[in-house]
Amino acid sequence: MTAAPPPPPGGPARTPQIWDTDIGRRATAPPGFGPPPQPFGADPGGGGGAPRGRRKALIVVLALALVAGLGTGGWLLWGRPEKTPRHRAEPSAPPRVDTRLDWIVANPDKDKALPSPRHPATWFAHGNVIRTWSRQITALDVRQGKEQWRIALPGELCSASRRLDDDTTAVMYKQDGNACTGLMAVDVKSGRQKWDRRVPLHDERTSDYGDPQVLVFRGRVKVMGRSESATFAAADGKVLEHPRLNPADNCLENRASTDGKTLLSVVRCSLGSDREFVQRIDPGTGREDWTWKVPEGLTIRGVLSVDPVVVTVGRTDSSDTSTNLISISPQGRTRAVISLTDHGGAIDAIVGKDTVYLASADKETAASTKENRIVAIDLAKGEKRWETNAGGNRVGTPVGFVGDKPLFYQGAQSGEGGRLVTLDPRDGAPTVHKRMPSESSEEEAEIAALGEVYFHDDKVFVVAAAELRPKNLMMSFG
Repeated sequence: MTAAPPPPPGGPARTPQIWDTDIGRRATAPPGFGPPPQPFGADPGGGGGAPRGRRKALIVVLALALVAGLGTGGWLLWGRPEKTPRHRAEPSAPPRVDTRLDWIVANPDKDKALPSPRHPATWFAHGNVIRTWSRQITALDVRQGKEQWRIALPGELCSASRRLDDDTTAVMYKQDGNACTGLMAVDVKSGRQKWDRRVPLHDERTSDYGDPQVLVFRGRVKVMGRSESATFAAADGKVLEHPRLNPADNCLENRASTDGKTLLSVVRCSLGSDREFVQRIDPGTGREDWTWKVPEGLTIRGVLSVDPVVVTVGRTDSSDTSTNLISISPQGRTRAVISLTDHGGAIDAIVGKDTVYLASADKETAASTKENRIVAIDLAKGEKRWETNAGGNRVGTPVGFVGDKPLFYQGAQSGEGGRLVTLDPRDGAPTVHKRMPSESSEEEAEIAALGEVYFHDDKVFVVAAAELRPKNLMMSFG
């Protein structure tokens, strides 16, 4: 299958759908300052679930609540992203607006049709930018872009943790054909594999870890899929928990997200009809702080933020693909429902302390350029605070925060490099934070097409999507 050619230098980078699996969202859309991006990155760390007995008790409580019709979640009428909850950029003082191209890494396999990992991840640790590719993990020196270490995966990447825990991360990969049953833990400081094992299955014929999620948190690695869940010791891969749950008549935890302090668990119960719950859990004690019942007819599409809690929801009816945001109070009650359709068909978002910033789909202007709108919405009331085009003639996608200011990337145009723009949280007034050089605008546009942008330690990193077979894989500006 021939990969689609990248858009011309004047075109924007792709903006993925709102989804976060473990609070590590990808930067042009969870991650990803950590997912996020990432949809999860986030979803972040490892298996910070409650102790076995406690979690079983929680599942029983959920089942009873479902039968009795109890729950703290409220139903509100609503109208439509791992990757995540995302790592926030640290402010620099004083910032230098105009950047230079520090380095660019060529793609050695540009002539090969490489599979694209569904949940790629990027981490920053020990002076390296570390990236998962289809069949390997590679660490590059942030200063010069030189490879520091590489770990080959025995199979194609399925999913990766969006957050690091004590220099440990974990990835799932395909074994036995297309089954995602391989799990590897990696020490990102030494660049060495810690352990590699096959995940356990209760039934080899019917069980699977389809669409898996990986969390590394508090010394544990947790993997979750459609019909299986297991927790391992991050140190040696020992199985700590492998619950036997029957999704046909019981409850199954199939998603979780963390910001490093709090764990949000998404549990699906099937007792006559599917119903989902969101639990906030203290990962240190395993204590359930609250349980929020997802309104009937809706399903969780992703966790956009853990603190404050913001989830993306959609209709369970497969013919309705619209998505909304729901903010949940610290007490586990519905605060506001935010329609993405009503705000320019927003396809990406970033969450601040009390505000969500929505990025709408792009539209062509009279000047034959493309731009979009950024809308700030109050999380308590669901009301619009302001709306801006962030300077115009560009398409902005969220990257993170500089202090309390949301940070957006605006892609390179013909003869003009991309830029990072901060928005004043009070009125949306834009300020150019970083400006990439015009000399490398063509390469920047090619790499950013369907790729990701990260801002770390006052440097800008643009990472390509491998499936496009670009000439270059990554570039850095400082």
